Amino acid sequence: MADIRHVIVVGIDGLRPDMITEKTMPNLAAMRARGVSSTAHRTVFPSETRGALTALASGARPETTGVLGNEFYSRDGSGRLTRTETIHDWWAGERRIVGGMVTATNLSETLAKSGKSVAVVTSSGQGSFAALSWKGADCGQTGYNVRHPAIAFPAELAVDVADQHQVPASGFDRGAERQAIAVFTETVWSATKPAAAIIWLTEVDSASHRYGLGAEGMLASMQDCDAAIGNLLEWRDRQPEKGGIVIFVTSDHGHSTINEFISVGDALKQAGISADTRLGDGIDVLYRRGRAPGFWLRKFDKGLLQGVFDALAAQPWYGATFTRAVEPGVHEGIVAGTLALELTGAAHGRAPDLYINLRGAGAENEFGVPGTSICDGGSYSIPLGGGSHGGLHAAELAAVLIGEGAGLKHGGQVVASRTAIYDIAPTILELLGIQPAASMTGRPMFELLEDGEAVPAPVVKEFTAAVDGKVSRIVIGHVGERPYVDEADVMTDGAAVVEAPRVAELQV
Repeated sequence: MADIRHVIVVGIDGLRPDMITEKTMPNLAAMRARGVSSTAHRTVFPSETRGALTALASGARPETTGVLGNEFYSRDGSGRLTRTETIHDWWAGERRIVGGMVTATNLSETLAKSGKSVAVVTSSGQGSFAALSWKGADCGQTGYNVRHPAIAFPAELAVDVADQHQVPASGFDRGAERQAIAVFTETVWSATKPAAAIIWLTEVDSASHRYGLGAEGMLASMQDCDAAIGNLLEWRDRQPEKGGIVIFVTSDHGHSTINEFISVGDALKQAGISADTRLGDGIDVLYRRGRAPGFWLRKFDKGLLQGVFDALAAQPWYGATFTRAVEPGVHEGIVAGTLALELTGAAHGRAPDLYINLRGAGAENEFGVPGTSICDGGSYSIPLGGGSHGGLHAAELAAVLIGEGAGLKHGGQVVASRTAIYDIAPTILELLGIQPAASMTGRPMFELLEDGEAVPAPVVKEFTAAVDGKVSRIVIGHVGERPYVDEADVMTDGAAVVEAPRVAELQV
């Protein structure tokens, strides 16, 4: 293998792989044509940013990390959901939750033990920065967020960045994606020459939510991120260390288009079940909203759990539903008609007693982008027609993975096995010759490596569970014994509601 000294991961939050074209993202399309890419790269369930980024930085699925999406209930006695939006949420969770906020070892910790440095630079929210850089400050690593500079570390470098890049105390807003790249290339690199770096750009996700997939504002954000990637590639080509630098571009999830808002809380209320987003007097069920609502019982009661399921199954928006497995290795859940939660990779001790993946479809939105879904809106600020994610729709689970550099396949080679966001950290360590932490359950993606071992062709399996003519269905691609969730949906009269998004590039 080539002498690889530095691995840089660039993340574009919410970027769908089928929307990358020579028109929308010319720099990234050219990188794909020169390097290697995966056509079957997957994120985790729930397909939400903070859970996915924790998986990226830990090399493990939520069943190991304990960060189950953007919010979850830890049964810590607080009676409220653990949020992940701010740095305060993370440190409060660390103190409050048994086992700590994250129950897996971060890449920063693993590399620090080998005397290697890590840098995380983002244009994201505080929570995404925390997910990627968790424990980084404690390990002497580097972190900088151009939107929230006050949470950067170490302090000396943060002062240098603010001075050299004239960062306002309130952070950058416009042009933040290019500023993040500039902070890394012009300041962080020269100061630390990190063995591994993650640069996370959040703008495409925000534009997808706000404007909708394929809308002018969303495409403009893609182009801005592509220009930032172009700046990074030009910088790489000027470095004397060019031959030892590998760059991966990835995303944490895709998007579907919201075509209907519903309320699971109203459905439970109509069924006579006391439920709320916080436990209180007279409340028996706590739930989280979104694309894949989760339900935690105050005290486990099989009859109450059955009642919650019955109320959901009666709804027109009913989708694939999951409870704990009847017994280890069985694909049915403890409630008849549900699938085993373990199939999703999210069966941590903090997982809800029941998950429902709200119904989706393969229809196109007004801009010709396929993949629509129903969402429990609640207090969401996303408009009807905006992009959404969090569930098991094929369009939400599909993510980007493109690599270029010494030691990787090149010439536009494509792998179609299965790869995932939690395989990136193990691959970084493989390239750097470092042993993974025990909690790292992902695998090195040898099929991307120039001299890597071949992996077996994926074996795709479908699991179903039926009730009253509604069939919960999950499709899982296996590479050896390792499962990768492709999609989940509900079938009626044997017909699947969700169709996988087109593999070909969209003409947008």
